[in-house]
Amino acid sequence: MTDRDSPKTAVLKRALPIGLAICWLAWSGAAFGQQAAAMPKDLLDMKVTVKCQGGDAVFMIVNQGKAWPEPGIISVYWTGVTRLVHERRMRLGAGQRITFRVPGVAGDNFEFGLWVNPSWFKRQFDYDARIKCG
Repeated sequence: MTDRDSPKTAVLKRALPIGLAICWLAWSGAAFGQQAAAMPKDLLDMKVTVKCQGGDAVFMIVNQGKAWPEPGIISVYWTGVTRLVHERRMRLGAGQRITFRVPGVAGDNFEFGLWVNPSWFKRQFDYDARIKCG
């Protein structure tokens, strides 16, 4: 503080750098040790593989991400008419593997699709995998 600074100016000169430092710490998350929160859609990291085996259409799902925070609905459809064939409400753990089988479809030339509908965020309907065992 110089002789020409008023008390108000002296306070502002001290407060401004402190305020800027606090804002920077809060913005960067360093003040509280925060990290960026995972987006809900990031929690649906899965791999879906399909194969025709012994006359059956087989869907294999592997959760490659964290455990799901809530159950999701896993559905298998006959894609020609979007008719539900099988549905299961499940909550997958980290690394969990599951298999869905549509029996006796070899030679029918029907296509089946699998879609995972998470309950913790809105996801556009689009098959995660399709298979035709012709």
